[in-house]
Amino acid sequence: MTKLKKSEKAIFAISGLALLVFFMSPFLRDISELAMFIYYDDSKKQMNAAKKYMDSLTDKDIQTWIQRAQTHLKEDHPTDFTTEDFRVDPGCVPADLQQLGITGIEENSNYIDYMWLGGMDYTALHFERMTNGDFQVVAVYTPYSNRMIWPKTTNTAP
Repeated sequence: MTKLKKSEKAIFAISGLALLVFFMSPFLRDISELAMFIYYDDSKKQMNAAKKYMDSLTDKDIQTWIQRAQTHLKEDHPTDFTTEDFRVDPGCVPADLQQLGITGIEENSNYIDYMWLGGMDYTALHFERMTNGDFQVVAVYTPYSNRMIWPKTTNTAP
C-alpha cells in the first residue's frame, strides 16, 4: 500500500466532508424545521398566556398597573427622551413581572409597554399617558389584534 501525499489526504477529507453534508442535509433540514416548530410553539404559548392574563385584569389590577407605569416613567426621567427615542430594557424586568412571563420593558416619554414577546409577535400591556395626565391602557395581543382595557368603554369586554 502506498503512502498518500498531504494534498491527496486533503482531497479525501474534503470529499468525505462534502459527501457527509450531502447525505445529512435532509436530516439537518428536519432538525431546523423541528427547532422552528418548537420556537413558534413556545411563542404561541407565551402569547396565549399573556392574552389570558390581560383579559383577567380587574379594575383594581389595572389601577395597580397604572401606578406602576406612573412610577416607572417618573423614576426613569422620560423627559430625557425625544418622541422618536425609546428604550427596550430586557435586563431590568423585576422578578414579579418575570413570574408573569414579561420579558422586556419598552419606554418612551409618554408610554411604557410591558412585553411578553417583542418583534413580529409583539405582545404587551401598553400604557400611554394622555395630555390630561390620565392613562389609556391597551392589551396588545399581536400587532394586528388589541383591545383598549382602560378607560372602560362599552366595547372593552374580552
